[in-house]
Amino acid sequence: MAATARGGGDGSGGEWEIYNDDGFVYKRRRGLPSPDREDAATPSTAAPSPESVLLRRRRQALLRLRAKYILELSRWDSLSKDLLAPLPTPPAAPPRAPSDPVAASAPDSSDLAVVDDLLAQAEVMEELLNKLSEACDEINELCDAHEAALVDAVAVLPVWGDPQELMNSLCSPPQQPVPGTN
Repeated sequence: MAATARGGGDGSGGEWEIYNDDGFVYKRRRGLPSPDREDAATPSTAAPSPESVLLRRRRQALLRLRAKYILELSRWDSLSKDLLAPLPTPPAAPPRAPSDPVAASAPDSSDLAVVDDLLAQAEVMEELLNKLSEACDEINELCDAHEAALVDAVAVLPVWGDPQELMNSLCSPPQQPVPGTN
């Protein structure tokens, strides 16, 4: 039994396979001869065995599924990068000349820089919260639509119709009740 895995810790990017040798499971490079392959290496003109065809189909299906999941993961990765990307810093406002001489002497430039940094961080957090709020709103809309579809699917069941018709549909022809009697 062998399963494939791409890459490895060595950075070579080679293809690896997980090999089960009577309960001893280990990982080895693909292409190394195995006892099973040496037996299969003898030339034969017969068609491939059904087991090998099944394994090949299974491998192709798993590779397609893997490619699908890799594509989906890359989409989620790009979405998360967009969401967590730093927002552009707003242009700094030119310093104003204070009209009050007492207030002008109180703050120094390092205090203003700290306040400006905190203000910029607050604006970034506000943008992030706005994006998260929009994402939550979209998710709520999707959930509401899914719930509405489920309610619609349940509402069309014959159980909610006329009880007389339901009884007639459940009873076999000889056991149908006579209309008008209970």
